[in-house]
Amino acid sequence: MKSLKTVYSTISLFFALLLINTAAFAQSTDEYDLAVPRHAFKFSPGHLMNFHPTVQFAYEQRVARRLTLQGEYGHVINAQHNDERGFANYDDEWNSDRKGYKTKLEAHYYVYATKNGRFAWYSAAELYYNHISYTKQRTTSEYYGETPDTRYEKIHRQRVHYDEGGFNFKFGFVYTMGPVLLDINAGLGHRFIQYNKILPVFKESRDWFEFGPREESRNQPGLAMGVRIGYRFPWRRAT
Repeated sequence: MKSLKTVYSTISLFFALLLINTAAFAQSTDEYDLAVPRHAFKFSPGHLMNFHPTVQFAYEQRVARRLTLQGEYGHVINAQHNDERGFANYDDEWNSDRKGYKTKLEAHYYVYATKNGRFAWYSAAELYYNHISYTKQRTTSEYYGETPDTRYEKIHRQRVHYDEGGFNFKFGFVYTMGPVLLDINAGLGHRFIQYNKILPVFKESRDWFEFGPREESRNQPGLAMGVRIGYRFPWRRAT
């Protein structure tokens, strides 16, 4: 009899704990259902101010209660202008005729959400790859013979190919204003950068023009930061 009572007590305790856990899970599910986007489109305004600017959009989809996946693509903006005859107008101070793209794949795990679902904090792991090409130009003055009586200008031009891949671990938050959201994150990672061989004349020109990336192949740690404005759907109004 005592053993049977022990069994009943154990079963009762099990179901009591199960009900408590289910109630807590249901409450948490409501919070995350409000906070975690089911579908969201995002725009990254900060990429327009990069040295190689891009028009960059992202799509985030919820795949589990707290987990989302996000894919991102950015198209490089060509900063080159044509002259009055319609020909490419190359400039010594700026890399011209930019082409390429930037891609990212992120997994977001939401670690906390407020009861009204307006704020949600998440951790993220990111893989990215950038492929960009552009034209560099520099004009130098040279002389015929040993005397400076006759001088001519020589134009150096090179097509540069730049590839960068890497990974980042970030922490961020999402602030929701109805269907509109603000996504901000930051973190650390590692970058694998590859350039084709840069002509010596362009390496020598770094003294007179320092604004721009270091055009050398290298692996290095780096910072990551992002600000995105988005629209989520469907969305539920917090009560």
